[in-house]
Amino acid sequence: MQLLFVLLVVLTVFSYAIYPVVVGVWAKLVHRGWNRTEATPSMTLVISVYNEEAVIREKLENALALDYPRDLLEILVVSDGSTDRTVAIAEEYGARGIRLLVAPERHGKTAALNLAVPGARGEIVAFTDANAMFPPTMLRTIARNFSDPDVGLVTGWTKYVARGGHESVGLYVYSRLERATKEAESLVSSCVGADGAVFAMRRALYRDLRHDDINDFVLPLDVVGQGRRAVLDPDVFCIEEPAEGGQREFRRQARITNQALAAAWRHRRYLSPIDFGSFAFFLLAHKVIRFLVPFFFVGSLACAALLARERPVYGICAIAQGAFILAGLVGIVGRGAGRLIELCSYVLLTWAAQFVGWARWARGRPDVIWQPER
Repeated sequence: MQLLFVLLVVLTVFSYAIYPVVVGVWAKLVHRGWNRTEATPSMTLVISVYNEEAVIREKLENALALDYPRDLLEILVVSDGSTDRTVAIAEEYGARGIRLLVAPERHGKTAALNLAVPGARGEIVAFTDANAMFPPTMLRTIARNFSDPDVGLVTGWTKYVARGGHESVGLYVYSRLERATKEAESLVSSCVGADGAVFAMRRALYRDLRHDDINDFVLPLDVVGQGRRAVLDPDVFCIEEPAEGGQREFRRQARITNQALAAAWRHRRYLSPIDFGSFAFFLLAHKVIRFLVPFFFVGSLACAALLARERPVYGICAIAQGAFILAGLVGIVGRGAGRLIELCSYVLLTWAAQFVGWARWARGRPDVIWQPER
């Protein structure tokens, strides 16, 4: 029981604390960089939308203001069956060179990308969301990575900034952790997953996805499977306002978990170190073990409670874990404030959502279509 407790505690913190350190040291030893010289390949910016009338105008103005040669940039909006004024607003920008594709029925974001990419004119296809704003030089920053022929996909990261300039503590820690981990993975071989709000790939490497695939997870796998690298450039980022309210974040995390589990199961061949080397370990540590963390935590708490009668130290561990849960609940119900409580509430909410995601996946309930959480 004591050995089981130690194992479960190690597994609980592994993906969030131990693995980032391990892969960070690995990256320093290997440091397999890639060429990043100035380049301006033809590029298509794909903006996938569903009922985004509140932000679509700001996004299109942001896209038109990007510093990239206009004769080499195509801006393509693909609407996944929008029922509000999104399409009408996008049509206003036709005279300014923005192309619009409209799916008559809603089938999900991945289906919309399958519709858009085959007709894209750019050698490089960049993907973004309606509420993700780019700095002016972002496309040039992305493009330079493709001067290396081994690079097939480039991702960035999202800086979450709430109204008034306040950056969410939970999302801040998560986004910085993801950025550091993926950057280290990239310096060894390839990173696991992309940021759906800001990533790009060679159009020739795009393969049609299943409608229930989570595109920003499966497309990097496809690129690695075709012998190219998927890398994170830390200078590539977008700015996004986080979804307000714990319920929205809960639904988002549950959906992501459900889709990622389904994708990981279908693409489990990438877990073979014989075929994919270091990337197989990255996939196991970064995704598979992380989605199991809620079970490890509950198991360690149960072990600590059972062992508390024998040794007081386990009672202290159980109390500490209980305090974490209490702090998280206080933050979720809005009865407490402070950065520590905010972080605890974000982690607890994420783990609870992962339980729901596991349950949906086990029952075969795919999350293909969803309401944008904003």
